[in-house]
Amino acid sequence: MTRKVLEGNVAVCEAAIRAGCKFYAGYPITPQTSITETLSYRMEETGGDFVQAESELGAINMVAGASAGGMRTMTATAGPGFSLMAEGMSFMCASRLPVVIVDVMRTGPGGATIRPSQSDYNYATKSLGHGGHRGFVVAPCSVQECADWTFKGFDISDEFRVPFILLSDGMIGNLLEPVELPEPKENLPERDYIVNGCEDREFRDQKDFERNPQILEAFYKSRNDLYKLWADTMTEYEMYRMEDAEYVIAAFGSSARISKESIDNLRDEGIKVGLIRPITLNPFPTKPFEQLSSDKVKFVLTVEACDPRQFYYDVDYVLRGRFLHYSFTRSGGNMLTPQDISEEFKKLLQGGK
Repeated sequence: MTRKVLEGNVAVCEAAIRAGCKFYAGYPITPQTSITETLSYRMEETGGDFVQAESELGAINMVAGASAGGMRTMTATAGPGFSLMAEGMSFMCASRLPVVIVDVMRTGPGGATIRPSQSDYNYATKSLGHGGHRGFVVAPCSVQECADWTFKGFDISDEFRVPFILLSDGMIGNLLEPVELPEPKENLPERDYIVNGCEDREFRDQKDFERNPQILEAFYKSRNDLYKLWADTMTEYEMYRMEDAEYVIAAFGSSARISKESIDNLRDEGIKVGLIRPITLNPFPTKPFEQLSSDKVKFVLTVEACDPRQFYYDVDYVLRGRFLHYSFTRSGGNMLTPQDISEEFKKLLQGGK
């Protein structure tokens, strides 16, 4: 392990290189730009290829081509650029091409501002472009998790041949913290589907559809089986101070990080609050919510940096009406603070809504 002090975006770059990423295409957009900037020279230093694309539309198609050619590939963007990648991501889902995509979220919709947000939640977790296919989506809440999940993301993407989405935001991406970087991978998995036109190898192509309806339908149904496998075996979550919790905050990413300070402050006042933090967003971890006892827990408060709220509805679905469930949000460039969360929590304790 190599220990350094890095910002979240740079930790993503260093972990990607150690995971064997050899091709990056991207376009600068705040608050992601430091990823593209860092890899503009780190790829060359480590024997990889870097392209500053003319747009995010170009970038996603470039990484699709490089992935089909057998390389471990990555791109990164923020909200408006993530939108431009929609068709390319749909193509990569249907073509079963692995890729790591980092979305450093900013306030939306449209151009909005460059301040942190969690407003890409639905887009990232429900359907990558048209067609309804999904990627494996995680939300780090520290620089260490940015590095760890980027490194693991390449293996997950390769194993299941799907896009792996690292859903960061402007706060996590620019946070500076100590991080332990993994040792570089020495042996990468073989890819038996590589497109090539070399004289000494059989010609192969890679396409995103079959003209035979039965074959196409069977493939689509196989995606349902894959998503169920993820849900049954690959969910990740954190339980923070939940052992004796009478009240629960649900949050992910930067909102969960901020909520922890609020929980500690409320605990100091004798209020037994805990946190459930989904780390994988697709697959969504239902287990910690389903195991909550209605005899013990009095209400759940979902906290997110997004309006209209999005994450709230996934939590609400899993709670299935067993608990009072409230929502607290900030948006439009206004940052969540521990004080805001504590004040909202105390208002709910006093019967406010």
